[in-house]
Amino acid sequence: MMPPEVPGDPAREGTCAAWVAEMVLTGAVSTANDMIGQSHENGWLVEPDMANHIQGYVDLVKSYGGVIHTERKVRLNKHIAGTPDAYAILDDIGTLIVDDLKYGYGIVEPYQNEQISIYAMAILRYLAARDVIVRNVVIGVYQPRPWHPLGIHRTWGVFPEQLGAYVNTIEAAAEKAQNPDAGTTPGEHCRYCPAAATCQAVGEENYRIHERLHADVQRHMTADEVAKELKFLDVAEAMLKGRKDALHAEAKARIAKAEHIPGWHMEQGAGQRRFTASRDVIHVMTGIDPTADKMVTPMELERRGADPEVVKRMTETPRTAPKLKPVPPGYYNALFNKRGK
Repeated sequence: MMPPEVPGDPAREGTCAAWVAEMVLTGAVSTANDMIGQSHENGWLVEPDMANHIQGYVDLVKSYGGVIHTERKVRLNKHIAGTPDAYAILDDIGTLIVDDLKYGYGIVEPYQNEQISIYAMAILRYLAARDVIVRNVVIGVYQPRPWHPLGIHRTWGVFPEQLGAYVNTIEAAAEKAQNPDAGTTPGEHCRYCPAAATCQAVGEENYRIHERLHADVQRHMTADEVAKELKFLDVAEAMLKGRKDALHAEAKARIAKAEHIPGWHMEQGAGQRRFTASRDVIHVMTGIDPTADKMVTPMELERRGADPEVVKRMTETPRTAPKLKPVPPGYYNALFNKRGK
């Protein structure tokens, strides 16, 4: 009953970014800048900012040395498979590095990251079957756009035995999910599920959330109650958004097939105006140079050949208002390890 998944703009942009990285790492092009102006098959255009972000990722992966693999499908078992962005096998020190490029703004942490852990364990089993010894595993998340106190590249070092024990719990859950009578358990994971629109568990849980938000007695919560309420609201928001996004996708698909959804219709949106004429034509027709007196961004200056170190001394990264966010598992451990280096 799972409906076809329709990728939204964030997914299309991320797919395009991974494509740019793959093209450079496989030698199809020399640098990410060579991809500027090209479009992925999903229609997303490669712009200078994306090229600069991805070049940083490419440089990181190349710095590992060893044998580097990109966009190679791996299989954990008959139910679970995937395609890691890049991984490197350093035979001289027995280390496996599995990095995943995350181009979105939603913060992703490497510690016990289910997706990348599955990739790493699948690769470990593949190597073990070929008598390749791995003593250490480094799971990394490269996320170039959002600010994070640990930087844009965050890692989790783990021994193969520890990783295996963790992934075994994922496999056990996946096996149960294959049961035809398996129950549905709503939670934060519902946010990106295309079946959330028709899932009875999500619908009933969302209605129960509405009931929970009503109360006759008011008082100040304890610190522990505040923490629990924040977690509850995060889960509730994720489930509601998942339900809303999935239902919107289904309604759009039905309207596209000429089905009437009472009280709803498709209305054409409009973005910011953009020129269809060249700079010279605009200058001749209006008497105004549209590119004059405009300061380029630091990233664009580097793209034009400026030394990044020189640019760094003349720039700053402004800090926006702090936001309340949950502390991810392993956060303080990773932070202290970084400071100790």
